[in-house]
Amino acid sequence: MSKQLRELMLLRHAKSDWKEPDLQDIDRPISDKGKKSACKISNWLSQNNALPDLVWVSPAKRAQQTLKRLNLPKDIPVETQELLYLADTDQLKALLSKIPDQFGRVMFIGHNPGFEKLMRQLMATDDPTKPELFPTATLAHFILPNQWNDLSIGDAKLINFIRPKDITLASCKEV
Repeated sequence: MSKQLRELMLLRHAKSDWKEPDLQDIDRPISDKGKKSACKISNWLSQNNALPDLVWVSPAKRAQQTLKRLNLPKDIPVETQELLYLADTDQLKALLSKIPDQFGRVMFIGHNPGFEKLMRQLMATDDPTKPELFPTATLAHFILPNQWNDLSIGDAKLINFIRPKDITLASCKEV
């Protein structure tokens, strides 16, 4: 068993657009506010040398559009994972166990409530009385001590919790 630290980044998709209420949930795009928020996260990732080695993204349009606006280098492998669409904690843990060992910093782009519940489990702070604390386009960045397939409750240390409203930027270019 490797003693190498792993990094998990959970990025909730950017704010969705509800202008077309008849759209299927999976087909909802991100809003103008969501585009700006994703741009802020993109800049934060670059400025903090926090680019992932691998990205797995939900097939939902809003998650795919969030990924596009991150402007990640083309050499970072990106895979759409059907299971990430509205995944619960068991599905998220199953996906984590499938990450190849050569990847040390992995980003999932997906949805709540699964991301928040996984965050609470990994940090052993699963308190159902707390309100939702994982807004859209928020990035939770953890250090994990074990293999991807050997994670337990309380294994993670949260090192960054970045909300777009906490990032000040002069401007973001539209993509």
